[in-house]
Amino acid sequence: MLLTTVVAVALIGACFLVHLWVLEGLGRWIYRKGNRIRHPLPIVLTTVFAAHLVEVVLYALGLSLLDWAGEGELTGAILGGPGWFEDHFYFSIASYTTLGIGDILPRGNIRIVAGLEALNGLVLVAWSASFTYLIMERLWGRKGPGEDI
Repeated sequence: MLLTTVVAVALIGACFLVHLWVLEGLGRWIYRKGNRIRHPLPIVLTTVFAAHLVEVVLYALGLSLLDWAGEGELTGAILGGPGWFEDHFYFSIASYTTLGIGDILPRGNIRIVAGLEALNGLVLVAWSASFTYLIMERLWGRKGPGEDI
């Protein structure tokens, strides 16, 4: 259980740091003086999507480590051989997005990591949505009272 706790805390911290660095970098890039990019939103959305994929991969690696260490397993998954990591990645996407498809289920201590991944993913997706909204609002501006829409 100690290894599971350490891995879970490390994954949560790593994902928060990745997200912070990506959003902070995007914010600085967008508002840099002399930035001539007219429509940065596609770049923002692509970069945020890539950050989420990196975070999903981090969780897949953590789940793989815990599976390998005997802290639990994914039932319904390929056991060893080709496709083993892909199952962890697929399960991680379903957990991170709180989709929870249910064709692969965690057993053992890794259930805790799967639950925390869902909570972490929910917070990070909301953070991304808030950031994107603020960028759009600032870039597109608001019309004041009496101004043409």
